[in-house]
Amino acid sequence: MKKTRQIIAYIMAIIVALTCSGLASVVSASAAAKITGVKIVSIPTKTVFVQGTDWDYGYYDMPEGYGLGTFVKQDGMISFHHNGGYYSHYSDRGMVDMTGLVVKVTYSDGTSENITYKETKSGITVNQNILASPKGDYKLGENTIEVYFKSNTKVYDSYKITLVSASTKGDVNADGKINSYDALLVLQHVVGLKTLTSVQFNAGDMNSDGTLNSFDALLILRKSVGA
Repeated sequence: MKKTRQIIAYIMAIIVALTCSGLASVVSASAAAKITGVKIVSIPTKTVFVQGTDWDYGYYDMPEGYGLGTFVKQDGMISFHHNGGYYSHYSDRGMVDMTGLVVKVTYSDGTSENITYKETKSGITVNQNILASPKGDYKLGENTIEVYFKSNTKVYDSYKITLVSASTKGDVNADGKINSYDALLVLQHVVGLKTLTSVQFNAGDMNSDGTLNSFDALLILRKSVGA
């Protein structure tokens, strides 16, 4: 009889231990920290893009509500490949390059951390740890890009990018022509003799690296002679 009671006691102890362990895991899961805030610490290195050509591609959540799909390169354009097989062509739309982006993420338990943007490419698909969407349709000029995490799309921060036409790249004085005078304006800005406006700066930034230098002036001269 005593041995039977001991066996029952052991069994009850095991049941209690398993139950407590299960409850602990449930409590732990329910208490898992959730993202409650997203704040950009440093914006991406590249913020000026050429319409129709200067885009990255990858997973993208369409603002029209089409759902998640994949951007692919097709016929010299960027095409959106919906998971259901639907294709929509956007010559000037896609996943912008966010290399250099760092965001501070705050969690529901009060902790926070800085997370650097990274992507993993596999063939024509790209997986990102931080997602982005344009606020509205992309247009020439200034655009707002919102960055967020898939686990909570309701908290996000934003930064600005500039979309320029390929035909305007190099036309610093916006006279409809690209010539040595445009290159001269860039050089004058570089040495401090002239200060270009943001529009002129973007037109002169031929390689879209966010700076103006003699190499941009050289690229303008090459473009002016068709090289």
